[in-house]
Amino acid sequence: MELMENAPYLDQLLDFLKGKEEWLPRSLTGRAVLVGSIAGVTVYLITKKRYNLPPGPRGLPLLGNLLEFRNASIYEKLTEWRAKYGPVVKFNIGHITIVGLNRIDVVMEAMVKRQADFAGRIQLYSTLLLSDGGRNIVLGDYSPTWKLHRKLATKALRHYMTGNHLDEGIERSLTKGIAKIKEMKGPFNPHDVVSLIVFNIINNICFNFTCEIRDNYFKDMLHILDTFLDDFGNGFLYNDIRDFCDALLATQEEACQEEDPDVMSQMSDRHITQTLGDIFGAGMDTSRHTLLWTLLTLAQHPDIQDKLHTEVDHVLGGREFPSVSDRSNLPYTEAVLHESMRLHSVVPSGIPHKTLCDTKVGGYDIPKGTTVIINHYALHHDPEQWTDPHTFNPDRFLDQNGKMATKPESWLPFSAGRRVCLGESVAKPELHLLLAGIMRHFKVSLPPGAKVNTEPRGGSFANIPQDYELTFESKV
Repeated sequence: MELMENAPYLDQLLDFLKGKEEWLPRSLTGRAVLVGSIAGVTVYLITKKRYNLPPGPRGLPLLGNLLEFRNASIYEKLTEWRAKYGPVVKFNIGHITIVGLNRIDVVMEAMVKRQADFAGRIQLYSTLLLSDGGRNIVLGDYSPTWKLHRKLATKALRHYMTGNHLDEGIERSLTKGIAKIKEMKGPFNPHDVVSLIVFNIINNICFNFTCEIRDNYFKDMLHILDTFLDDFGNGFLYNDIRDFCDALLATQEEACQEEDPDVMSQMSDRHITQTLGDIFGAGMDTSRHTLLWTLLTLAQHPDIQDKLHTEVDHVLGGREFPSVSDRSNLPYTEAVLHESMRLHSVVPSGIPHKTLCDTKVGGYDIPKGTTVIINHYALHHDPEQWTDPHTFNPDRFLDQNGKMATKPESWLPFSAGRRVCLGESVAKPELHLLLAGIMRHFKVSLPPGAKVNTEPRGGSFANIPQDYELTFESKV
């Protein structure tokens, strides 16, 4: 059939060559090479697989659409292109073909319905360097080893979350952070102290100890994390699970007796180290910047902050710190966090996926090896899904009884499918209890006459709030 469809083009080529014998090589060898080349190109064009690719902007040779991102981030451009090309958009950065998904229906089709097709990760020099050759969960490519690695890490997190580990960590972290805030006089930038609070939670989860704000270890780690964004134990032997590191080692030991020995043999201590890096790096940055955005937004909306204070004070009573068991009684606090994560998508375009086979989404063909990006910003600001999407309104997440309603489908800060965020089960309760704990002790406000720049910094990778100052008024 394809030969018949291409016959007119072959006829045109023969007609073109008629009468142009002087263009042909004189030697028989030269003519044979020419005829062979023409035949090869013709066969390639006839047999080449035809894809119904998504629409998108035309790019330049070699550069693709790279120059269009000089003054705009990827998520901003994708949101702009959605109006012209629709929810599925194809573009190129250099030689890399990228497909952006800008609406919840196509995102769910790709990440849930066809989740195995879209479960890969692109393997670039930078990602291989950051992941020790693809040995971590966030950046590692999809494989039997990766599946086992994620399974063990998930089991270890569940193990860690049993009992009162998180309650103890929250209290230890808030005790140090609240004391530090009370030492501050007048308005100050909360970046370091919020980073300390979150850092101590993650540090407690991973290694079972907390730091002071002046500790060099904390200062060095904070510098590394900030610079990265700007630039782009043996406890199981005693059955004493002190922290996530111990739980992970214990889970690895159990798996040696239960899992496929061939796959298990590929797991090493380097994988364990990278998993701790996943929890530490990803959990630290997303959590602290979510809290920083939330505190700033509450200072700008004192009426919402008053409602939050009323709930927290009522639920905690005379206690200074919340516990995991309080979460179901703090729905407004949780709604404030959900709305903050919606309005200020800290990771607006997620971590790029890679297709593992030829597949489809939104009616278009997506070839194997294509990089795929979820535009979380577009999902969270879609006027078809959200009323007044640029307005901060926690009530949109509550039902008529003031309880948390069913999660809106287009709220997707932790992604979905095979690559859903590993730390979601820890991040949500952690942020919930940290915000409740801070609000139990303080009211926050902007300094008189302060002008806050709410335009985020951080480029395509992260939405980070600009530096700002707040006044913390002690309540207890």
